[in-house]
Amino acid sequence: MATIILAVIIFVTAAYIVYRQVTGKSQHCEQCNCSCPAKNAQETNKAK
Repeated sequence: MATIILAVIIFVTAAYIVYRQVTGKSQHCEQCNCSCPAKNAQETNKAK
């Protein structure tokens, strides 16, 4: 039973990582290929 639970956790984690890479979303705004309010606010603050 523990093996099944561990396998599920590993595959879910791997799927989440692949999803984040494919969609271009990451923890850092500089690496993101999309627009979001946080990224826009950071760019505005850098321009000042």
